[in-house]
This record gives sequence, structure tokens and C-alpha cells, in this order.
Amino acid sequence: MKHISLKFSALLIPYYAMWAIGPGFFVVILEQKGIAANECAIFTCLISLTAAFVQPLMGFLCDKTGKARTILSVCSILTVAAYTWLYFLDGKIPLVLCSILIGATINAMYGFSEGWLSKLDCDKLGVNFGAVRSIGSLSYAVTAGVYGQLFDIFGAVSLPIAMAVSTLVLIPVAMLCPNPQISEKQKDSGNFAVIFRELLKNRRFVLLIICYALAVLPTGAATSYYAIHIRQLGGTAGDVGMALFILAGVEFLTMPFYKKLERKFGAEKLLVVAFFMYGVKNLAIGLSGNVTFALLASVTQAGCFSLSLPGVQSYVDQITPREYAATAQLVSNTCGQIISQIIGLALCGVLTTYISAGAALAWLSITAFAGCIIFALGIRKISRR
Repeated sequence: MKHISLKFSALLIPYYAMWAIGPGFFVVILEQKGIAANECAIFTCLISLTAAFVQPLMGFLCDKTGKARTILSVCSILTVAAYTWLYFLDGKIPLVLCSILIGATINAMYGFSEGWLSKLDCDKLGVNFGAVRSIGSLSYAVTAGVYGQLFDIFGAVSLPIAMAVSTLVLIPVAMLCPNPQISEKQKDSGNFAVIFRELLKNRRFVLLIICYALAVLPTGAATSYYAIHIRQLGGTAGDVGMALFILAGVEFLTMPFYKKLERKFGAEKLLVVAFFMYGVKNLAIGLSGNVTFALLASVTQAGCFSLSLPGVQSYVDQITPREYAATAQLVSNTCGQIISQIIGLALCGVLTTYISAGAALAWLSITAFAGCIIFALGIRKISRR
């Protein structure tokens, strides 16, 4: 229904503004605190590891209670507290604890909108997820571009203030969005361990998350090292903001067309293309020799993320039961994105002790090409049975 799409589109504006401000500039804050590039990877890995444990549980809570608005609002408030603490803290132990709090809040929130909408049943409501999600990309793009300039002017103190403003907008908008209706059957559908075991019995689901993890692994490393690569090329915080602006701006322009492409080619074929393009993206970024080319390489986002995000959301809905739709979405996001990010950041941290950040990103593109090949062959084999 149209009003559902409008409400969730409005929700994703402050939601992804928070993502552009917080995680987008986390590494820049650490650099200003004197944290070395390889140590930055340790803290970002810690954030991702925490999110990997918390995120599936958020999906499970959404499936069991239907209180999506409350879950998102509480996480948003705690996120502001985390980034305020990040600004004032000094020392490695407080930074470890702060990283855990960030991982349990905003990073665990990533993908929650997909789970929420899946629980409401996008197809039944006539919601074009790609079009709705593209509004989030637009918000991310505009916020990253503008905030990058503000950060250069006002410095790190602007971060917790900007996060607080975004949260003040997000909570009342979230209250306008409908909570999922939970039936007695869903309430009695089992605990998290039971649901997780059911998901692992699904061969298509397991194949998807393995190949998704391989494909996204290089981009997971780029979440921190793209910014470091730009800085090594002589770029500023403003250039980092512009890179994020281009990445998200491309998503906004292309993601609304996903549903039309899926009707013509099917989700599986589009995911093969997306996984291949993740490799192309990291090669293009990693091999760029100056800031301009690094920024231009961001347009490859149209062939990977713009296809994979709505593609995975749609495909998971097609191959898993409605009773645990939110859990399935957040498990796929955790296994496909967060865990691969941890591994990607760890590998990149090791590689950057010997080679530049750009060269490390280029080498990691191998895993994306491997994910593409395995998924294409695996789907063909499963389909023949």
C-alpha cells in the first residue's frame, strides 16, 4: 500500500543519515585520536563481531514480539550515547567498551528495516523494497556529502550532535510505521536455536549466505580501508564524504529498477551479476592511483550493492517461511555482510602491514569472483535435483 511505502521511506531518511554520520566517520575519529590504520581495523572488527551476535537476536525479537518500533527507537538512543562517549573517551580500554556498544546498537540495526518490511510482507502490501530503500541511499548520499564538509569545519564534536538530531527525527517517524502482527503460531514457532537450525537445513539459504559472504568480503574491508585509501592518496575528510555520497547516490538512481529487472531475469541471475561486480568494484577502487579515480570507481556500486541488497531481501523471502521472516533476513545479513566484514577487515589489516590499502583492496577482490562462480554453479546443481 502506498502509505506504507511513504512511511518507511520517511523512516529511512534519518535512519541512513545516522549511518552516514557514525560508521562513515568512525575511522576518521580514531585517526584523530592517534590510532594507527592497522589498529583501526581491530576496533572495526570488534564492532562487527558484536553486531554479528546481536543482529540475529534483534530479528528474532521482531518475529516473536512484533515490537519493531520499540527495538529501533531504543537502539537509536543508545547509539547517540555511544558516539557521545566516543568523542570524550581517552584510552584503549574505554575505546574497546565503546566499540562493543556501537556494535550492539547502530551496527546491529543494519538490515533491521529489511527484516521489518519482510515481516509485514512486501509483496502482499505491494511495496517496492528497492524504491523504498533507495530513499535511504539518497539520505546517506546527501548526509555524507554535507557532513563531510561540516566535519572539516567543526571537527569531531559535530558527530554526536548530528547523531542526536537524526535520532530526534527517527523516533517519531518510527512510531508512524506499523508493527508486524504476530499470530499465536508465530509466538509458538520455537526459540532462536530451533529457527536457526531450520535455516541451516535450507540448501539455497546456506548457499546464498556463503557466496554472499565471499562476494561482500572485499567491500567489508573497504568499509574502513576505502577511507584510509583515499587519505593515503592525499584526500581529506571532505573527499571521504564525497566518496560515500557517490556510492549512495548511485544506489538511489538504480535501486528502484531492481523489481523490474527481477521480473525479467529472476533473483538468482541478478545475484550472480551482483557478486561478480563486487570484485570489479574493489579492483577499480584498489587500483586507482589518485583521489579522482578512486571517487569515480564508486559508480560500480550500481552493479553490485544496488542489485544485491534488494536481491538478497527478495530471494530470502522467496525461500524461507513467513513465520521467521525477520530472523531469516537478519541472519542472512549477519552471515553475508557482518561476518565477512570481520574477516575482510582482519585480512586487510594484515595485508596493509606489507602493502598499501589500495593494493590490499584489489587483492581481496578474488573472493568476490569466487563467490560469483560458486553461487552460479551451486544454484544450477540444486535446480537439477
